[in-house]
Amino acid sequence: MKKMTYLLSLVMLSGVSLSASDSLANALKNGNIDGELKAIYYDVDKGNINKEESILSLGVMLNYVSKSFYGFSLGARFQASSSPWANDKEKAFYKSDLYGPGAVLEEAYVKYRFQKSNVKAGRQFIQTPLLAGNGSRIVHESFEGYTADIKELPKTRIFLGYVDKYLTRTNFLTSTDQGIGTFNKNIFMYGAKYKYKMDDLWTVLVKNQSIEGLSLTGQYLRVQDATINATGAKQGDITVGLLQAEYKFKLSGLGMIAGIQYGTSDVDKDDSRSGDLVGFKLGTKYQGLMASLGYTIADKDKGMLSGVGISSNWAYAGDIIGLENYNKDVDALSLNLKYNFKKQGMKNLMMLGRYTRYDNGSNATFNGGKDLNAYDFIARYAFLGQLKGLAIKFHFEDVAFDAGDVKNYRLYLSYKF
Repeated sequence: MKKMTYLLSLVMLSGVSLSASDSLANALKNGNIDGELKAIYYDVDKGNINKEESILSLGVMLNYVSKSFYGFSLGARFQASSSPWANDKEKAFYKSDLYGPGAVLEEAYVKYRFQKSNVKAGRQFIQTPLLAGNGSRIVHESFEGYTADIKELPKTRIFLGYVDKYLTRTNFLTSTDQGIGTFNKNIFMYGAKYKYKMDDLWTVLVKNQSIEGLSLTGQYLRVQDATINATGAKQGDITVGLLQAEYKFKLSGLGMIAGIQYGTSDVDKDDSRSGDLVGFKLGTKYQGLMASLGYTIADKDKGMLSGVGISSNWAYAGDIIGLENYNKDVDALSLNLKYNFKKQGMKNLMMLGRYTRYDNGSNATFNGGKDLNAYDFIARYAFLGQLKGLAIKFHFEDVAFDAGDVKNYRLYLSYKF
């Protein structure tokens, strides 16, 4: 099935005519094509460590999705990355996220849709709490495998996934020759003290909204036969579980949301990462202003793993870049303020501010056992009229580590067509 996925995708991209029937030909010929141009500039200032590096990376994305033919469709997404002005120090500094020149076929799948559900086979993006790729850099993270998204039961979603390869942003985990990411067995997990390699993984998610205002989510993920990438040491299976309940209600005319979550992980041969975490959230929305408060309580003696993929960050509290809330004995509190300027006539302008405090307990080793404060600010504007499709975003984060502040400046420019 995977070989058939790649073959059909290459046929699509090369424009070769498939003559099985006129309907199939029309399904391929009338498919949708879109794309995106990206420019991302990063600057990191490590303060007392006296280390500052910046980089500008450029990228292009092309995406094709065919029309449906008896419920079947094909999809392919191509992406290329380049950092033409990076010097050797910048290349080494950003080798794990922004410096990875080259091109990759990120998606190449066959999809079958029936009623409200669908199944996919091949390379594909996946977005669930415990298994989630990230698209914030030039190259999106992606997965290779099989998924089923079932929505036939009333107000219920069941997601099943099997993955045997993972696409990272760059190839730094597998090669000394810096380049774009490749599909391989290496995986990323927040909270991990090692870089793991898997045999394969599978997950199941169930989400139910049968009770008005209440959303219940449960997900289980198992990484099978994990090894430490650097040494090959066997770690056995890694399991991660998440239970979450969120309730929307009205209070004095204000829209409110309250949430509670519980996450747990287990590594067969590493008890130090077999911990758990509890989170709480309270939020409100008034006109264009959204405010929320999140708090997470970590296991005193053991850290935990969040899931697979850089967007597998489901905890209610944590700064946007560092994400240290999965460490042992480190509780976190995040205050978020987000404002949309729609009422001021600038509906495409958004600003977000977040303050995060990490409270390190006596058993914590993160940041030398001392508390930490993080400040995030994001502003995004999407243009209208003749510049529609063009968007610009700025992100600043200041994290006050014991060894000195680390400041991140990030500028994103994109044009979708």
